[in-house]
Amino acid sequence: MKRKLSFLFLSALTIPFFMVSCSDDKEEQEVKPATDLVVDNNSVTLLQGDEITVSITSGNGDYYVKPFDENVATATIKGKTITIPVVVNIVDLTLKSNEATFAEPDAESQYISIERGNGGYSFTYQVGDGEPTTDATIVEATEKENLITLKPKARGDVKVIVTDQKGSVEEISVKVNPYNLKLENEATSLIIGGYEASTEIAITRGNGDYKLAQLTDDNKTYLKTAELITEDGATKLKLTGKKLGTTTLELSDAAGQKLTLPVYVNPVCYRMEYDVCFKIDIKKYAESHSEVKSMNQLTFEVVFYPTYTRSMQSFIGLESVFLLRAEAKDVNPRFEIATKINGKSDPRFRSQQTIYCDDSEGGRKTPGKWYHIAIVYDGTKSSTKEAYKMYINGVRETLTPADNSYEDCAPNSSLNLTDVGGNDKALLIGRSGDSYRVGYCKVYQARMWKRALDESEIKANMCKILNAEEHSDLMGDIGYSRKVSEVLQFLKIGEMAAADWMRKFVCRI
Repeated sequence: MKRKLSFLFLSALTIPFFMVSCSDDKEEQEVKPATDLVVDNNSVTLLQGDEITVSITSGNGDYYVKPFDENVATATIKGKTITIPVVVNIVDLTLKSNEATFAEPDAESQYISIERGNGGYSFTYQVGDGEPTTDATIVEATEKENLITLKPKARGDVKVIVTDQKGSVEEISVKVNPYNLKLENEATSLIIGGYEASTEIAITRGNGDYKLAQLTDDNKTYLKTAELITEDGATKLKLTGKKLGTTTLELSDAAGQKLTLPVYVNPVCYRMEYDVCFKIDIKKYAESHSEVKSMNQLTFEVVFYPTYTRSMQSFIGLESVFLLRAEAKDVNPRFEIATKINGKSDPRFRSQQTIYCDDSEGGRKTPGKWYHIAIVYDGTKSSTKEAYKMYINGVRETLTPADNSYEDCAPNSSLNLTDVGGNDKALLIGRSGDSYRVGYCKVYQARMWKRALDESEIKANMCKILNAEEHSDLMGDIGYSRKVSEVLQFLKIGEMAAADWMRKFVCRI
């Protein structure tokens, strides 16, 4: 330890005396001034056991020296040379603290003061029962001006052994906690936007060797796949949804850190209400796709959640041609297919099931629910019972004609989609031809096929995101996409000017 020493240097001055004259007339006295005492070094800093000389450059002779504290240093003087040796008193090494804990390897450095010691400090490190080593693998210690700096480097426990130049030893117990396991954007849960949709998220913080706990039966109910993948040196969690609902996954790493992760398989939907709907100019489309003027088969699919119900709401289709709508009554309305049959006035086929929603005009309040509904037209059939079908959540529904006059008559052999009625004269989702026939609902997905799907096909592809190239009969598909720029995609009726408009109404529930 360095010590700064101060000494009092004194000179035994020759005292002047007065010479007194014997004359009766006058006495005279003469006084000579003393010379200032000057040394070539007024302050010295020495290590224990060091020695230094200081020279007197000016003074009055007959010098002596006296230290302020002889327990610290002694001094001797010979002529004009003062010799100062530091007294070596060995003390026990004492630290202000003997432990330190770091939240993670990237935490800020911590500091421990040396309260007593003998200088010349060195550090070794001991992990467990191993031999002390100079390798600072977990924490690095340095000393400056009696202050020890501890800088964490890696997770683990280590003893930092502090030794001074006289062999006095102290230990510091250091614990560096592992990194907290974290996901991209500090995510604490994941949302998958819909059936068959996938999402990926990177692990941005952790201790390596990541593992996903074995999937439970509950996980498998809601998730089609859940796996860890490595891309460009980053580990990512990739999930694919299977069923709407919530489940929980668990991630772990090499340090035993765990992250419990709720996963929500949610529909991504478009909210339809008032004047908000999706409109396709079918007549303009027919200019380059003439087949829509004579279609002997057609299927519409829609996944939606009624938010309010009243008389004659419309959900998807073409007014006066082929349409899914609500029955013409305010309380407990049923689903209907409204279509066209030669010589028959307003033919409609009603479901047995009523429409559940959050609220209704008639005052009935019941919990709403999600529906997948497919309506099928097949003009190749000989009777309306087989020509018009409805599937609710993949199961064929028993339909009742609104008028017995067309209960089992022959259907139209084909439909001209450009014969659409109403004011809009368009293929609509969330409304029909007149503005008051608004469908209050949240739409997750809607499709249009140019053939009649059967029950097995409907069940197999229900709510999935399909590749248009693999399904040549798929005329249009509006549904969830992972890219915001592709939220709207009516595949083969593409180039929709409504894309920017629709994006405003995307909502996640």
